[in-house]
Amino acid sequence: MTVEEAVPGPVRDIFVAALTQVTTHIAALPDPLPLGIRIGLLAPDGSPRQRIVVRAEHDETGYFLDYFQTANDGETSSHGRVREDGSTTLLENYERRRIYEDPEQTRPDRERVAAHNKRVSEILRAKQLFI
Repeated sequence: MTVEEAVPGPVRDIFVAALTQVTTHIAALPDPLPLGIRIGLLAPDGSPRQRIVVRAEHDETGYFLDYFQTANDGETSSHGRVREDGSTTLLENYERRRIYEDPEQTRPDRERVAAHNKRVSEILRAKQLFI
């Protein structure tokens, strides 16, 4: 791997510091961290309770690391971006459907959430972060 194909070490260290707030899987982040490759991180204890995938990229504003994590409950997930300055931005994420007593209230919400979650799935697939 050439220098152009990897995140510089000091930037990787910033990503590690930021992701320690999000996951315990950070010890599995490769060093050097390759650009443009989907990487699934494993929990330190090998536990499958939480899954996280990351992908480092570079654009006109610098290096960034996109991540998507999900818990085994199938309901809890987080999608975000860490920039090389350490700032973290939450990105579009899956929504849960609300259940209402009145089925007529439930239907429009179910349709809205389904459309939103379909868009999130497309975004994650495009980034190769879909789990």
